[in-house]
Amino acid sequence: MAERGTCKSADCEKPVVGKGYCAPHYRKWKQGELPKARYKTCVEENCLGRQVARARCAKHAGIEIPVAAEAAAAPSA
Repeated sequence: MAERGTCKSADCEKPVVGKGYCAPHYRKWKQGELPKARYKTCVEENCLGRQVARARCAKHAGIEIPVAAEAAAAPSA
């Protein structure tokens, strides 16, 4: 198996798992916690939410996210 190298995150020497990052940094990248996010993030200050409309996340764009059908169909007591 070919050598993949070490993590491209600063001061990290762990082996690469995906996208040039070690397992912990890859997880952070997927969650949008690194400076270079996986997707375009909301333009509002300190928000790392995924852009959905007008360069803002659903919360800041005022879009209501639908509840899963199972949760909406839950029996009431």
